[in-house]
Amino acid sequence: MSISHIMTHRNKLVTTTADASLASLRDVFAKARFQHVPVTDASNRLVGIVSVKDYFRELSPVMDAATDPAIGLFIRSRKVHQVMVSPVITITELTTVKQAAALLLQHNISCLPVVDEQKHLLGIVSWKDILRAALSKPAPVNSPG
Repeated sequence: MSISHIMTHRNKLVTTTADASLASLRDVFAKARFQHVPVTDASNRLVGIVSVKDYFRELSPVMDAATDPAIGLFIRSRKVHQVMVSPVITITELTTVKQAAALLLQHNISCLPVVDEQKHLLGIVSWKDILRAALSKPAPVNSPG
C-alpha cells in the first residue's frame, strides 16, 4: 500500500511560514488536532516542520519564571524558523507504508511530510496513520460470479 492512501492531504493540513510568530502556532495547536505543522515558502515548498513538542520546548524555560504578559511578548517575538526542524526527512506518494514506518523508526521521528520532486508539500503521514493502516482490514476481493 502506498502512502497516498493513508496520508493527510495538503488541503486538510494547516501550514505556517518561517517568519510567522510562535503565537500563531499556539492557536493552531490549541484549536486543531495537529501535532505537526509543516513550514512552507510562498511556492508551497517545504522548508521545515514544527511540532507541538518543539513549541513547548521553546517555551519551557520562560513558563515558570515569566508573567502572562511576558510569555505573550515572548511568543509574539519568537519566529517559527527559530524552532522548526530543517532540513526535513520526507517521502513521496510512491513510498510504501512499510518504507515509511522504517524511516520513522530509523530516525526516531513521528511524522513524514509527503512531497513531490520539487519539494512541494502534498501531505503528511504520522505514525498513527501507519498504525491505523496496519490494523485495518484489507478490502474483500471480488470473485467472478
